[in-house]
Amino acid sequence: MAARYTLLFMTITIQLCLLLLVLLLPPYVHSVTFDIPRFEQGSNDIYYEGDAFPSVGAIDLTMDYYYRVGKATYAKPVHLWDSSSGQLTDFTTHFTFKIDILNYTTYGHGIAFFLAPVGYQIPPNSGGGFLGLLNTTNMASLSTNQLVMVEFDSFANPWDPKVEHIGINNNSLFSAVYTSWDVRSHSGNLTHAWITYNSTTKNLTVFWTYEENPDFNVNMSSLSYQIDLRHVLPEWVTVG
Repeated sequence: MAARYTLLFMTITIQLCLLLLVLLLPPYVHSVTFDIPRFEQGSNDIYYEGDAFPSVGAIDLTMDYYYRVGKATYAKPVHLWDSSSGQLTDFTTHFTFKIDILNYTTYGHGIAFFLAPVGYQIPPNSGGGFLGLLNTTNMASLSTNQLVMVEFDSFANPWDPKVEHIGINNNSLFSAVYTSWDVRSHSGNLTHAWITYNSTTKNLTVFWTYEENPDFNVNMSSLSYQIDLRHVLPEWVTVG
């Protein structure tokens, strides 16, 4: 997905010039690969919720007001693991985004890549730091959430670490692991992000770099979390 949006004195442009998800499944299940370099009106590939809509090849996720929410998800369910064999998939996704904080000292809350049950809706009162995915009633670790996300969090809320950060979250707004992220130093820079899952080691990893036209390599800045996604997510998921 390529996305562009404004959040509380901050402009974020997400140019998912490549959204590539490769699922390696048992031989009797079809693997899934998709590449969406541009987002166009009338396309059925992406499902838009809240303020989100396609605009000039990108996605405007929110309007220029406080605590707005926009969400863009791949329109088809994705088969994450097979219940009959127990086999789990490997996957990789790559996207780019640009954040411009417009020289303000306070700014919006950020974005998240997520996996959730098919049909997962934007909860009520989930703007701001809730990232359009959770709210005060389910922000703690609850097995009923069935939600895993990688957050690029540009505002430290009371439940957050005391720094802007990149985090991996398991059923919760509280990051299971995180590392600091200096949004201000990279304002206006294009950020490349890769999110991978190794079904053998159960490692969910996010890699990122600010280089131009980089080739993926494991020496980039990264953050990993060991998680068996079969214990958290249903067999079929939505990705956004």
